[in-house]
Amino acid sequence: MDNKEEFLKEFVDYYGYPNASKSIDEIRASEFKRLDDTVYLDHAGATLYSELQMEAIFKDLTTSVYGNPHSQSDSSSATGDIVKEARRQVLDYCNACQKDYKCIFTSGATAALKLIGENFPWSCNSTFMYTMENHNSVLGLREYALSQGAAAFSVDINEAVDQDGSSQKSPTSVQVSQHSVQRRNETKVLEGAVIGDAYNLFAFPSECNFSGMRFSLDLVNIVKQNAENVLEGLPYSKGRWMVLIDAAKGCATQPPDLSLYPADFVVISFYKLFGYPTGLGALIIRNDAAKLLKKTYFSGGTVAASIADIDFVRRREGVEEHFEDGTISFLSIASILHGFKILNSLTTSAMCRHTMSLTMFLKKKLLDLRHENGASVCTIYGNCALKVSMHESGSIVSFNLKRPDGSWFGYREVEKLASLSGIQLRTGCFCNPGACAKYLGLSHSDLLSNLEAGHVCWDDNDVINGKPTGAVRVSFGYMSTYEDAKKFIDFIRSSFVSMPSEFEKGYLLRSKSIPCAIEGLEDRLSSSGCRLKSISIYPIKSCAGFSVKNWPLNNTGLQYDREWLLKSLSGEILTQKKVPEMSLINTFINLKQQILSVESPHCKRKLQIKLDPDSYLFRKEEFYLHNLRYEVQCYESEINQWFSNAVGQPCTLVRCYQSEYCFSLNNNRSVGMCRDVDSRVNFVNEAQFLLISEESVSDLNNRLSSNTKKLSGCGTPHVNPMRFRPNLVISGGEPYAEDGWRNLRIGNTYFTVKFFTSTCFPISSGLRSANKLLRMTFCLFRFKKFAGSVYAWYIWPVFLNNYFFQSLGGCNRCQMINFYQQTGQVKKTNEPLATLASYRRVRGKILFGVLLSYDPGSKAELVTDSWLKVGDGVYPNSE
Repeated sequence: MDNKEEFLKEFVDYYGYPNASKSIDEIRASEFKRLDDTVYLDHAGATLYSELQMEAIFKDLTTSVYGNPHSQSDSSSATGDIVKEARRQVLDYCNACQKDYKCIFTSGATAALKLIGENFPWSCNSTFMYTMENHNSVLGLREYALSQGAAAFSVDINEAVDQDGSSQKSPTSVQVSQHSVQRRNETKVLEGAVIGDAYNLFAFPSECNFSGMRFSLDLVNIVKQNAENVLEGLPYSKGRWMVLIDAAKGCATQPPDLSLYPADFVVISFYKLFGYPTGLGALIIRNDAAKLLKKTYFSGGTVAASIADIDFVRRREGVEEHFEDGTISFLSIASILHGFKILNSLTTSAMCRHTMSLTMFLKKKLLDLRHENGASVCTIYGNCALKVSMHESGSIVSFNLKRPDGSWFGYREVEKLASLSGIQLRTGCFCNPGACAKYLGLSHSDLLSNLEAGHVCWDDNDVINGKPTGAVRVSFGYMSTYEDAKKFIDFIRSSFVSMPSEFEKGYLLRSKSIPCAIEGLEDRLSSSGCRLKSISIYPIKSCAGFSVKNWPLNNTGLQYDREWLLKSLSGEILTQKKVPEMSLINTFINLKQQILSVESPHCKRKLQIKLDPDSYLFRKEEFYLHNLRYEVQCYESEINQWFSNAVGQPCTLVRCYQSEYCFSLNNNRSVGMCRDVDSRVNFVNEAQFLLISEESVSDLNNRLSSNTKKLSGCGTPHVNPMRFRPNLVISGGEPYAEDGWRNLRIGNTYFTVKFFTSTCFPISSGLRSANKLLRMTFCLFRFKKFAGSVYAWYIWPVFLNNYFFQSLGGCNRCQMINFYQQTGQVKKTNEPLATLASYRRVRGKILFGVLLSYDPGSKAELVTDSWLKVGDGVYPNSE
């Protein structure tokens, strides 16, 4: 199935909308023109609004007058009519009879769930039962249940399925595996107590937002009518059972039919149905269930009358009016009518078939992928049956990828590369911890261990102790196409199935702990043809830097490098990733005048800041960044106002006073982590220095030019070494030779010293003394035996104005290198990161340039004039 014709042949009855007024290709061309260069595959997170839908909404809102519905004016009456029509359409969408059900508008599906939890008649005899595959917003109901003394437990649902793929509908066809019972209140249910009036709640999603598995809606009737049989007579099965369906995801293609499956509560999110409006949801509630909810709070619109100075309130009798606090979002409610018009023109059954065909196609292609050694590439989570008749298959494919050796690709690597290829998807656990743990095989100890290692939701810790912490999720919408799925398959094949490049095979991340081989070092250090081409300092983190011919070193690296940064008033560190305009702020330091000069196109005057801290009335603060505890000096309001004008938001300038690595914040240092934790650093991300090779940049530019010509037949903008914000640029040698360096010396001058001793000591002691002195002076030693037990040694050469640097490995590049300036504006493309990703990717990192550390130690006592100079020789040690 390598072309569209074969795909259409297999899915002719499912793909597209043959009975609609427009085909899928016509829908994309006329209603989603903004997707020309984008493959959007996160419809489970939020689907996309149609451009025609938005035009209709705009026309409606600009030609109609809608007033607050809590009045009797003409505009209010018009709003009331629109709201009433919207409620009807919501109920009709779920085939809910208006005599039995009511539609309550909320600020979202989460708010609808919260409304249930707050007002449900919990008691110590109640039970809250929920499937493992539930969103965090459903799990949050557990807090209300446990706080009222109720029991709570999760379950796994296993349904018997016939050979034709349809589920059996008898109560005995459902097997419930119960997890441990949770109780927070010590009060126990007394034996023999009357619990017939207790109310229990069972919650499940119509479609799991992690795996896409659809639960049979027969569960509604089975639990409501046969809970005791299903739960095998457990005491928690008694009482009256009510059922909640979380349809926030499932409603988009397969809304529950409440005439057949009379659930008590159904929650809906409209932006997952048709993209707009956001911040609006609904709770569909049975009338008899509404009477049981015990609402305490009242507000505007929910009361018939109240008296301010005595305890008196008369609530409105209508279910909707009783639960909708304050003025509803009536303009958003008016907008959903246009969304339903889109869905009704296509029909939900056709949308279900359409998305199912794409899901089945993608699953099949992913499962077929093999590495050169025959190893499977993809592990799919959830039901992987490839028959389109299976009711369990939704519009989601959740998976992880493996390397040829069986180790996992991190999901963040997939997301990062997908973004560079114009593909938008989602990774992680998708706020569904139960399904995530279940499908990934994570035990409680795994989850707690991951948390202790510093892993939290939405971070980059995608593989811990050899196990994924989340997954990659692709989800389709009614406007998704075969081309979307095909482009994604091609991306996976080209980025993750190919055998590792020569770079990945041979590249070793250099560790600070690797000792330098002493023997032969003098010869190796003198054989390099590299020179220091430029030196750059970036005084303010993420602002522009400046280049110099020579510059002093200190124990934090280049003096004044990244010694300042900008913070928002909320304490957030400002960087170019968040505020690209920071690259327009130019800096320069005059060492003679001891002045930091700062300029911005958004400020008329140049700002001059004295380097002497005694020139200002500082106050000191403390904060943490990259596991470092910083003590900083804060500046006065005039300086802060200048920077606020420069970046377009209130901020403050701080200066590093002292830094200390704090292991207690995160005891887990991931494999390959390059962060320098042994040297003193200012506000750097990883290390004191970043070194870039001109030859490596030249090779990158050749590849950029070649790639662009293949795609468009034209050249590509030249990438300057300064795009990578290096401190040191070198020239000479082969491209990427710096990848293999363990350490290097920069400088040219040296002299020889001969040192004799007549002291008698064992050879081992002499070696220890020599090694100690070696660490102090970076010298080379030779021992010579004289008569008796007297030894002498020569020390040569003791290098003067030669500075030694340790390689910490490659620099992991991010999208910041894709920002560039053009005519005074900051712009962004996918390059050069996309090209680097094609040949410089190692274990999820896109490496370019090397990180260095410099620690003068006691050498500062030998050399007081510690300066780097452009033109100095660069002498690497690669062994």
